[in-house]
Amino acid sequence: MSFSSRLTRLASISAIVAVLSACGQNDAPPSGSADPSSPPHPAQSNTPPAPIKLLMLQDSATMTKEEFQTLIAEPVSAKYPHITIELAVNGKGDEGVQQLLASGTFPDLIFGTYPRITNHRELQTVENLNPMIERNKLDLQRFDPGAIATARAYSGSGNLYALPFSLNFTATFYNKEIFDKFGQPYPKEGMTWEDALDVAKNVSRTSDGVQYRGAFIQGIADVSSQLSLPLIDLASGKANIASQEGWKSLFELYKAFNDLPGNKDAHTATTLQNGFLKDQNVAMAISYDARFAALEKLYGTPQDFAWDVTQFPSFKGKPNVTVASSGHFLMLSSLGKHKEDAFRVIEMLVSPETQRKITDFGRYTSLQDPAIKEMYGHTMKSMQGKNIKAVFKSRFADPVPPHPNNDLTIPAVNAALTRVVNNEVDINTGLRQAEEAINKAIVERAAGQGK
Repeated sequence: MSFSSRLTRLASISAIVAVLSACGQNDAPPSGSADPSSPPHPAQSNTPPAPIKLLMLQDSATMTKEEFQTLIAEPVSAKYPHITIELAVNGKGDEGVQQLLASGTFPDLIFGTYPRITNHRELQTVENLNPMIERNKLDLQRFDPGAIATARAYSGSGNLYALPFSLNFTATFYNKEIFDKFGQPYPKEGMTWEDALDVAKNVSRTSDGVQYRGAFIQGIADVSSQLSLPLIDLASGKANIASQEGWKSLFELYKAFNDLPGNKDAHTATTLQNGFLKDQNVAMAISYDARFAALEKLYGTPQDFAWDVTQFPSFKGKPNVTVASSGHFLMLSSLGKHKEDAFRVIEMLVSPETQRKITDFGRYTSLQDPAIKEMYGHTMKSMQGKNIKAVFKSRFADPVPPHPNNDLTIPAVNAALTRVVNNEVDINTGLRQAEEAINKAIVERAAGQGK
C-alpha cells in the first residue's frame, strides 16, 4: 500500500474511533448554603485566618525560580495574605517521592508533568479533586478540552487528580529567507503531512555550495499521538505495533522525509538545533513551542533571520488536529494538612487573571479563552507580526490511556526507525523487531518484579 493510501485509510479509521471530550474551569466561590461536612473557607470567618505555610513540589515540570516567585508565590500572597508558599524540587522521580514520604513531611501541592499524574496516583500521594471541584462549583468547561482529557486519562477510573496550569503546543516554524531564495511559496495553514513533504521537497537542494534541507520533523512518539495510536494493548499487556496500519504509515512518513536530498536525520535534535537555529540551512522546523524562546534569543543579534509560523501539519480526515495535549499540571497532596487552602491556591492559579499573567511570561494558557490565547507572544519582540493565530486553529488529539510499561516502548521504536531510515531493514521488519524488543523488555521487567 502506498504512503498516500496508508495516510488516507489511517485518517479515516482514526476519525471513526475518535472519542470526544469537553472540559473547563471557574474560580468563583460556592453559592448558597455550605456543605456542613466541609471546612469553612477562610473568608467566611469573622476572625482573620491564622498564617499557614504551604509547600509545592516541583516534580519533573520546568519552572525557574523567577517564574515561581512571580507567577505563584506573589499572586498567592496578594490574594491570601495568610498563606506563604515555598518550593521544593524533586529531581529523582519516584525515588525522590519515596524519600519525602520517609521523611514524614510531604508537600501540600505538586507541580508536575502529565505522566507524573499516574505516578502520584499509584503512590497514593494525590487527592481526587472531583469532590472539591463539585463543592466549590469550579467550572471545568473553561479549560482546554484536550488538557482535561489528558488529565482524566492519566488519572484513571473516572477520577481527576490534576488540573492543567500551562500547556505545550506544536507549530510549523519556517525560514522565510530559504523560501525566498528559491522562489517558493511559504508553508500554509491547514497543511496535511503530504503537503508538508511536498513543501520540503521544493526547498531540499544545493546552492552556492550549501545543502539546504527541507525540514526537521518532531519525534515519532509525539506525532503518533495525533492519531491516538497505542503502543501496548491494554487487554493483553503486550506491544501492539506491527499489526497497526497507523504505525506502518508513520514509518513511511519518516522515511520519506529522511529520503529527501540532504535531509537525512530529519527527526534528530541536531537537525533542529544546528540546522534550523544555528546553521539556518533547514527550511522548516515542525516542532514544539519551545522554538519561540530560542528564536527570541536570536532577536537583534547577527544570527537573527526572517521567520514565521503556521499550523502543525495534520492527517487527512483529521483536519486541524495536532498532537495530544501535554504540559504542566497542578495536583493536591493527599497528605497535606491544609487541603482546603491548597485547593484555593490551585483554583487561583488557573483563574483567568493568573493565566493572563503566565501568558505574559511566555507560557501557553490551559484555558480555552480565545482572548487569553491571542495574548501569546505579545511581550516577545521576535513574535511581533507573526502568524500565531494560525497555530491555534488546531485542537489537541484524544490522549491514549497510559500503560505502566509505556517507558519500555519508545527506545525500541526509535531504534527500529533508525534502522529503517538507514535502509538496514524494511518497514515491516523494523516494526516486528520493535514489537519483539518491547515484549522481551516487558517479560524481563515482570520477572524482575517477581523476585
